[in-house]
Order: sequence, then C-alpha cells, then structure tokens
Amino acid sequence: MSGLFGTIMENSFNVGYLLTVWILVILMASGWKRCPAADRPLAGRFLLAFLLLALGDTFHVGARVLVALVGAGQAVVAINGVRSSLLGLGMLATAYTMTLFYMVLADARVRRAGRGRDAAFWLMQGLLVLRLILMALPGNGWELSDPPYVMGLLRNAPLALAGVLLASLVIREGRRDHDPTWTGIGWAMVASYAFYVPVILFANLVPLLGLLMIPKTVAYLVMGFLALKRYWPRR
Repeated sequence: MSGLFGTIMENSFNVGYLLTVWILVILMASGWKRCPAADRPLAGRFLLAFLLLALGDTFHVGARVLVALVGAGQAVVAINGVRSSLLGLGMLATAYTMTLFYMVLADARVRRAGRGRDAAFWLMQGLLVLRLILMALPGNGWELSDPPYVMGLLRNAPLALAGVLLASLVIREGRRDHDPTWTGIGWAMVASYAFYVPVILFANLVPLLGLLMIPKTVAYLVMGFLALKRYWPRR
C-alpha cells in the first residue's frame, strides 16, 4: 500500500492481527482445564504452535509497525558493530518460529492418528531442518530490511514443500475420518500457501502482491480458531 491511508490501513491490520493471535493463545492457555484428557496431547501441540506463531509475528509485525512510525533509517540496532534493520531481524524471528510451527503441526498430525511417526513425518522434518540450515547461512542478509531475493527462494522452498505435503495429508485424513475440523485446517493451510507463494516469487516485481499477506494471515487465524473450537469445548 502507498500513501498515508495505505500505511494506516496496513498497520491497523497488523495491530489487529497481533491482538487476535494473542487472544487466541490466551484462550487456549486459560481454557486448558476444559480440554478432555484424550485431546490434551493434540491440543497441547496447537497451543505450542500458535504460541510460536504469536511470538515470531510479534517481532516481525511489530518491527513493521515501528518502521511505519519512525522510518526504516531509525529502526536499526547495532549488533557486534553491525547496523542491523529491525525489520530484517523481525523477518529472521518469524522465519524460525514459522519453521517450528510446522514441525509442531507435523507432530500433531501423527498424534491425532495415534500411530508412530511415518515416512511422511520424517520427510517433512528433514525439509524443515534443511530450511533451518539454509537460514543460518551468511548470504541471507538478515541485517537488511530487504534480504536477497535468491536466498529467500532457497530457504522458502523446503518450507513450501513440507507445508503442501502436510496440508494434503491433513485434508486426506480429515476426509477419511469424516472430521470437518481437520479437513478445514488442511484447507486453511492450502489457502495460506496459495497466497504466500506469489509474494515470495513475484512481490519484488509487483509490490502490490504484498497485499496477499493479509488473506494469508487470516488463513492462519482460521486454523487456530478451528482448533480452539474443536479441542477446547465450551462449558
């Protein structure tokens, strides 16, 4: 978005999102005693996953709000004598927590099935570990407000592969078990990637594609509230 109106709208959404995701986490944590004992292992995975999401996005989205308020030139810190953009560091934080988010959800899938960790689980974990390794390489430029495009593609490829595999398995198993919540979570995951991939690939050429991050973010909230409704029954 460009102009004052666009900045206000973008940051209003960012603040609203952060409030909503933290409310979701608080509802999950405060309602823990309501979870049936049989559902607690799975509910605990969702609580951990969305706590990670909230923590990472607080750094990333919070940095974006700060940049809008004071300017990119002022939103910097010195680390070992290197001036680092808070926006870049926020991207680093959310990149790590997003990777852990999918690691936890992959574990939630096998726990729901009540079976051992299968080949698909280990494939997803391997892809996500590869992403963590790629994110640690020096060429990522996390100190920059606009990290290198090629490294962004490389580190996001394993995440996309793992996420698409997980979403397809969640949808298939949800349909097989006639579980609309699990199926809905899978489709929300698909939607999040459908909106995210064009941003990763083409936002450097078409900046307006960055607007797709809004429905992508909403898709994550849908996942969280579906889990809340299913595993945290009301009194």
